Amino acid sequence: MSSFQEGYQWTTIGTGVGTNVISDRHVNLHGVLIPGTYVGTVKFHDSATAAGTTGTSAIATFGLPLLNTPQFVEINANCRYGITYEATGTPALTVLWN
Repeated sequence: MSSFQEGYQWTTIGTGVGTNVISDRHVNLHGVLIPGTYVGTVKFHDSATAAGTTGTSAIATFGLPLLNTPQFVEINANCRYGITYEATGTPALTVLWN
């Protein structure tokens, strides 16, 4: 698996809830690294703004249980408008894109 290549950008989604913009331009959402223990939900959208999140812009949703095996989940989505996420609870994961 060649997911961690030079040139990728990353950000960590911590305990911040709400709707947040990761990128406001055309990017590729490669995947998420889920570390293990947390509770919450994270939904990713192909959107450049928080106001642009709709059911049709959703790319992936992660329901995060209290206990989980650490893992990397490949998404490889071409986001024409950008990446925005909605978070509830206390999610913890790392997002990779370029």
